Amino acid sequence: MIYFPNLFPDEILYSALSRYHRDSGSENYKLTMVDLFGEKTVCASLLFPSHLATLCERMPVGSITTPNDLIANHTFLPFYTPFIPEKRNLEMKLIMNSKQGNSVYMKIGKTASSLKSQKGLNYCRACVTNDREDYGEAYWHRTHQAEGVLICPNHNTALIRSDLSHANQRNKHELVSLESVLGYEKFNHLDLKQLQSFEILKYISEQTYLLLNNKFSPLGLDKINRFYIMKLQRMGLANHSGRVRWTDLVPRFNHFFGKVLLMKLQSYIEPLQEATWLHKLLRKPRVACHPLRHLLLLKFLDETFENMNYEISGGKLSFGPFGKGPWPCLNKVANHYKESIILSCEITRCSKTGQPIGTFECSCGFVYARKGPDLTNDDRFRIGRVKNFGAEWNLKLRMISQQNISLREMARQLGCDPKTVVSNLSSKSNENIAIISQEQKKRRYREIWIKLIRENRQLSVSELRNQNQAVYNWLYRYDRTWLLAHVLVKKKGIIKRERVNWKERDNQLSKEVQIVADDIVNVNSGKLIRVTKREIGRRLDKLPLLFNMLHRLPESAKQLDIVLESVEEFQTRRIKIKAAELKKKNSVVKRWKLIRASGLKKKFIETHCDQINNLTV
Repeated sequence: MIYFPNLFPDEILYSALSRYHRDSGSENYKLTMVDLFGEKTVCASLLFPSHLATLCERMPVGSITTPNDLIANHTFLPFYTPFIPEKRNLEMKLIMNSKQGNSVYMKIGKTASSLKSQKGLNYCRACVTNDREDYGEAYWHRTHQAEGVLICPNHNTALIRSDLSHANQRNKHELVSLESVLGYEKFNHLDLKQLQSFEILKYISEQTYLLLNNKFSPLGLDKINRFYIMKLQRMGLANHSGRVRWTDLVPRFNHFFGKVLLMKLQSYIEPLQEATWLHKLLRKPRVACHPLRHLLLLKFLDETFENMNYEISGGKLSFGPFGKGPWPCLNKVANHYKESIILSCEITRCSKTGQPIGTFECSCGFVYARKGPDLTNDDRFRIGRVKNFGAEWNLKLRMISQQNISLREMARQLGCDPKTVVSNLSSKSNENIAIISQEQKKRRYREIWIKLIRENRQLSVSELRNQNQAVYNWLYRYDRTWLLAHVLVKKKGIIKRERVNWKERDNQLSKEVQIVADDIVNVNSGKLIRVTKREIGRRLDKLPLLFNMLHRLPESAKQLDIVLESVEEFQTRRIKIKAAELKKKNSVVKRWKLIRASGLKKKFIETHCDQINNLTV
């Protein structure tokens, strides 16, 4: 090439190629592809173009543009890079540089994603005006074409959607510049004044622009998952072990965005679903998820991608409801009072509130617990409940009990309540009696519990506990091992819910298949199309259903067997239609004209020889 247009900021490569086609004066898109890539079969891909190494080699002498520059500044790979593994990111670059670009969408996961590409390229009126002033013409902006971007990040105005669709199966080589479609646009009816979710859409737009126009590295699926879990723990939507409270999270998530907006963004989560994109993000990461879904979750967590990148890159992903150890000993009589010498913290869950409870045990025997999470540094020096005062505290208690000081002064020195001093002093004097009384109570309560089980075998543990709450609580506190060995455990049945009425869907789909097949067959002029499963699925927008779930759609399968055309049947129909068209123009239909009009290759002429002879002279 002796000329290639200058690439503008945030311009999608497709836009630059379309401007080249317009400026070159060529009327044939395939000839333009030969100029650009040396092959006429290259498709005009919008998101992940391939053959980039070849394109850079064919650019004018002196051009310093490299394939990596094109990928980073004019394709959609930077939008996905932070959310895919490092290995896959490298593979994507190799594929886009090579001539084997047919697997790029499968490699990134677009073909399997439930979030489908939008139909029609978008632009902003204000950007058109600015671009004409700054660069002499308008162009397709990369950010405007991202899924979920409905607002221009620079002007906060609604984008306009054109009729030009890059997702169209046909005209794969077509290159259309923005200037050529202005004035023929299809308006996007987005009323920003009445839209309650404007701030959310603005956030998505700005974060998308940030991802596309900065060189971020892959963060790692495991680290991203840990970041999300850490934030959910701080919101109380995940417990201390990282288990997500789905019954709380999903309703709050849907309410935060609203069903209308989530449906528009193809990301609404049904309350009873258990394998949604949100589950895949927050469970053990096995697959990559669309960047838009990451942005939705980040918005819900009141976070930005910059902050997530900073925390992950800086190694700040450790979350503990009680901070990092060591923790202080709060035994007031110890020499190491308030010194951080406790190395371990046992975390359990409060059965009433679900909040984490930390138990801290010092070498001096002092054991205390408190409910978390800690919100300030002062919380580290707070005691919720003392579980054991320890030998050192008890020794101090006996020593000061011999002194002539008041009860309140004793409590002040020991760091406890006066009633605690009294109870501990009396318990020491009656320690032996208490042990004997404890054993007697244990035997009596065990007998009561066994009798309760024997008389109420149909009841669950919770129902048995309600029958005699005091006995259950005492055994749970002082004889838990025996109690857990003497409870009736009933397995909960698994209720399978049929989410789809396949019979109803099958009946409806079979009718739609027949209607679409008739539409394809009844076209007697123009470009004829063979009745195939792919063509029917494409027109119904139900390709995955016909290819993946046909075993659950018997009526639709039967209907497809009836209406589908083999290659030979399609050629027969095409010959008949072309013969009728030629006969309208001329009463005599010549054999060679019918063969040419029917587009038959040499190997098929013999197969349809009798039909051709009957229709020609």
